[in-house]
Amino acid sequence: MIPPHSNRIAMDRKSFASAAHSAVLTCVFLLLGTSAFAGKPENITEAEMALLPQYCPDTFGFKYGDAYFNTSPNAPKWVALMGKNFWAMHHYCWALLNLGRAQKPSMPAMQRQATREYAIGDMQYVIENATPDFIMLPEIFTKKGEVLLSLKRPLEARDAFAKARDLKPDYWPAYFQWGEYLMRAGQKNEAREVAEAGLSYAPQSKALRGLLVELGGNPATVKPRLADEKPADRAK
Repeated sequence: MIPPHSNRIAMDRKSFASAAHSAVLTCVFLLLGTSAFAGKPENITEAEMALLPQYCPDTFGFKYGDAYFNTSPNAPKWVALMGKNFWAMHHYCWALLNLGRAQKPSMPAMQRQATREYAIGDMQYVIENATPDFIMLPEIFTKKGEVLLSLKRPLEARDAFAKARDLKPDYWPAYFQWGEYLMRAGQKNEAREVAEAGLSYAPQSKALRGLLVELGGNPATVKPRLADEKPADRAK
């Protein structure tokens, strides 16, 4: 007969081994960085689906299949807008789902970080599989930059926002997100330059106008530019 304390020791060793295994997996994932993604989130609720963009239910793996099997009746509408890139957009929908879950206060900090890393991986999947002229890329790069800031990786975030601005110079969120970060970081002169550059392409943006005023600038003095002009100082 095995003594009771031997059972406890065996259980403790098993628990320790399981915890160590989980820690190793977490470290491996963090080393993989943005090249990894977790796959489709589990146990998706109707409430979560309601918060996603309208096209998400029609992407692969939610309620329907792909372009050849059990295709959504709404798919032709989205393909007309996005081209064949639409068939990679389920990864962006997964990213948005995970980001929504990461906002919940009940999620442990380490799990929140991993969930955001997974979201970046899914966004990167779309970026790497999309055509260069994909209409959704400015939004995806901007969202990627936002998540990178939440992970305290500002240099990578800067590059993501700059890429969004390169693709669509009048996409004001890419200026606002980065300009607001610079302001919070105490780099007010740089933030003002970003806000002014954004307003020069998107003069009707209330968010950028408000940011510039908060930084001590005057929106009325910003000279408008055409959307196909080269953005000023993209690296800022």
